[in-house]
Amino acid sequence: MTALIRITAPAEEPLTLAEAKAHLRVTISDDDALITALITAARLYCEDFTRRALVTQGWRLWLDSFPAQDAFGDGGGSRPAAPSVIRRFIHLPRPPLLSVEGVTLYDDADSGTVFDPSWYFVDTGSAPGRLALRSNAIWPVPGRAANGIRIDFTAGFGAAADVPRNIRQGLLAHIAQLYENRGDGQLLGRAGAGYVPDLAHVLYKPFRVLTLV
Repeated sequence: MTALIRITAPAEEPLTLAEAKAHLRVTISDDDALITALITAARLYCEDFTRRALVTQGWRLWLDSFPAQDAFGDGGGSRPAAPSVIRRFIHLPRPPLLSVEGVTLYDDADSGTVFDPSWYFVDTGSAPGRLALRSNAIWPVPGRAANGIRIDFTAGFGAAADVPRNIRQGLLAHIAQLYENRGDGQLLGRAGAGYVPDLAHVLYKPFRVLTLV
């Protein structure tokens, strides 16, 4: 089992209130609180749809165990006494991966021990990013059966200005749809306030992470 938790929210949204109001052609301040909330709602939807982090944020991944070893049979239907190949990669969700702050192992008394960072390599160039075991190391076995491994990492494109332009344009289209339909009382369906316009999906789709393997 795995569990993924956002532990540090982004310090800013991908769009400012002024940018959203300019797109909406709103000049009064009466709806500032609403528009601010819509910016956050659109960003959260975009992050869930694309399976990415936009502005820099902190995440925590819990694992029961490290990747299993692959065993090969002998051709007669039996398995070898010991695994022969170690799976050396852990894919970290919510790319782009910026850094890994630490890997902690827990024992049955819920006491944590830091996994020596010299035993693994942080691959920020791949999408999703990876935690790669060094060639001279092996994965340790956590002492706790459930959530025995904690990986803290930072993900995102960077600051708001670093978020790709197409994503920002998609957010503006989404916010406009939410703002224009805020009073119709419907939260679901193509005609309702919850509908995400096709333009937003077209702009988000190239950034969607389809798999972690």
